[in-house]
Amino acid sequence: MRILEPLLHFFTPRYSNNHKAKALHFSSITTYIAILLVFQIFLSTVARFDPQVLGYASNINVSDLLRYTNEKRAASNLPALVLNDQLSFAARDKGNDMFANQYWAHNSPAGRDPWSFIIAAGYHYLFAGENLARDFGDSKGVVEAWMNSPSHRENIVNDHYKDIGFAVVNGKLNGNETTLVVQMFGTQPGGTPTVTAPPAPAPVTQPVPEQPIIPATPAAQPVPTNSNPPGQILNVESPSQQPKFDILGVTRNVSFGLVVALMGILVVDSLLIYRRRVVRLSGHNLAHFMVLIAVLVALNVIGRGIIL
Repeated sequence: MRILEPLLHFFTPRYSNNHKAKALHFSSITTYIAILLVFQIFLSTVARFDPQVLGYASNINVSDLLRYTNEKRAASNLPALVLNDQLSFAARDKGNDMFANQYWAHNSPAGRDPWSFIIAAGYHYLFAGENLARDFGDSKGVVEAWMNSPSHRENIVNDHYKDIGFAVVNGKLNGNETTLVVQMFGTQPGGTPTVTAPPAPAPVTQPVPEQPIIPATPAAQPVPTNSNPPGQILNVESPSQQPKFDILGVTRNVSFGLVVALMGILVVDSLLIYRRRVVRLSGHNLAHFMVLIAVLVALNVIGRGIIL
């Protein structure tokens, strides 16, 4: 019984802990927070020195991005977009340029806009558009985030577009390992849009407002330096080795486990207090339980990705 006494003191309400499980005391909660902070610092340190063991891992690929995008168009009774090699090359070059020049924007610090990448890839366009995403873990999450943004959704379900290109590029941006997803839309002069209405307003980027859907009359159309045979499907994805563990996933799972454990202790604490008819002046367990539920909802709902 003496061996169990410390466990009962920590997990159940008793006279020795003022009829409230020690695990639920304010001092214990403070200790949990401190341990989580130290754990996060440890993970960040390991990720910095050995990113192949612990780092940022994602499961995003071009085929899934294309499938989910066309599913959204089908739901709006729109024809599927065709994967275009030149748009995919343009998307790849845009992603590489963001890593090379360390920026996260539609326009580069040097003022280069998305359309210059499309032109450089040799794609002669009548309409063009761009969606960006970063820090997502899977393809479906990327497309859902775009669809939840009115301006990005307008690109995906726009009748003006016939072609699409993707790039999934891994690298380090502003000191953090991440995955950039570039989605580029286009219609060549030979492809007549199915509607005659003017293009919808495009998302605005800061500090320079931009129009992802614009009519274009470029003065010159360079010949693409990287072209593929007609009909070849190109998946532009950077060949980087995925880390064995996802640092964000580990942090989330540990936090989730701690919250679930505390909720279990709260349930046991409440049942024992009710059965023993103990009246105590400390905070109500119901309020604590609601706070923990809110934390669980936040852990499951809050996305880790950013779109632009």
